[in-house]
Amino acid sequence: MHSLARVDFNDLGSIVGWLIEQWWVWVIVGVVVLFFVVVWLLPDAKVKPSEQFSTTDAEANEIALGFLQITNLPSGPWNDPTASGLGAREKSVLVDQWGVHSRQDWLDNIERLTTDRRRRQMWTLYLAVRAGLAERLGRTPKAKEWLAAIAEEGGDKRDARSFVTAIEYIESEVRKRVGKDIVAPGLFVKTLDGYAIGQAVAMTTWGVALGHGDVAEARTIIHRINADARPDFASWADFGLSYIAGRVMHWSDGNVDEKSFEKFGDGWSDFKAAATEKRNGPWATLSWSR
Repeated sequence: MHSLARVDFNDLGSIVGWLIEQWWVWVIVGVVVLFFVVVWLLPDAKVKPSEQFSTTDAEANEIALGFLQITNLPSGPWNDPTASGLGAREKSVLVDQWGVHSRQDWLDNIERLTTDRRRRQMWTLYLAVRAGLAERLGRTPKAKEWLAAIAEEGGDKRDARSFVTAIEYIESEVRKRVGKDIVAPGLFVKTLDGYAIGQAVAMTTWGVALGHGDVAEARTIIHRINADARPDFASWADFGLSYIAGRVMHWSDGNVDEKSFEKFGDGWSDFKAAATEKRNGPWATLSWSR
């Protein structure tokens, strides 16, 4: 207030002099602006694989199914079946959180993730109705059409409405953030299984790090996971969308809003990296069909 009192706003020279006196404000503003300009101009970080393991063969293609979960922990380079990025503390947390105290615990976790797939019966039915309707229409059903089809199948539209809204919100956010060039407008969530499948691949590599199995066994398990899961998805983008949607829906218990998406859907940035060739993303170069 005292500084402003000395300014004569009818005198240009007085105003200029006052502005010059506030040099420290302009320094702060300049630093902030420079920071954001540099961040904007810097290229996005490239995906760094392990040099000890292939990035182009069938084994690389199969372990890439676990990219989002391996990166999310993180447990090391995406193509490393030994999860070499796990330190003693990370291993201890894994054991406690997942209950992988023994080899059998490890195998049981993989089995649960690949069979039960964190499925909730009603959610699975709602998505099946949508997929069937899309096949008949030849396009993605609108929310009203989806809800009507659920009602025709004997479902309650009021109970289904929040689920439908949640799924469409997730699709919209992922498409906006990852890019329509990757998540095409016609792509929609058909299953939430991607989350559990990605976890199963990652869990297989974590077991090697914990000493519950070796690389050869892990490769065999990962191959089996791929053989069972890939027919349920049409592409890497289809799988990635399913993984993000599955994670958000699971941890938010279906109560999806901006806050829950920011918390549980943060894997979208890894999804974008995985699918971008300029960033060495494996999904951009490896064939889904193998």
